[in-house]
Amino acid sequence: MNIPQSIVRIFLMLPNGQIVAQLRDNIPGIASQGMLSTFGGAVDLGESPKQAAVRELEEETCLNTNYTMEFIATFIHPKTKKNPQIIQENHLFLARVSNFEDIEIKEGVGFVVLRKDVDFGKVNAGEGTQMAWKLLQEYLK
Repeated sequence: MNIPQSIVRIFLMLPNGQIVAQLRDNIPGIASQGMLSTFGGAVDLGESPKQAAVRELEEETCLNTNYTMEFIATFIHPKTKKNPQIIQENHLFLARVSNFEDIEIKEGVGFVVLRKDVDFGKVNAGEGTQMAWKLLQEYLK
């Protein structure tokens, strides 16, 4: 598995304040298979994290207008428990979507709509997604 050095993570927020997360494909070899995750992916060479977030959001949800993109934070954590020396920059964004009907899922098996106060420690999500959720909750306070 190719592990990018820098990735973007994006949660969507609906007009009613609920949060949308991605339900990952259950394909062997992909990160967080079958788990709840953020939308996003690798930051390509020459691309800023915000440019990557805009590109990934369009690729995964078909959203290219009707949202505002907000940077929340950058955090670093080990990519794998087997190789904790492999660290990865995670750039977290929130896309405030103005129209729920505009979302068309192109990656993953679907999406899940969550309340802002959900305890992600009790959700089937990877460690990086759990860290991102905590940062999102702090940001929204």
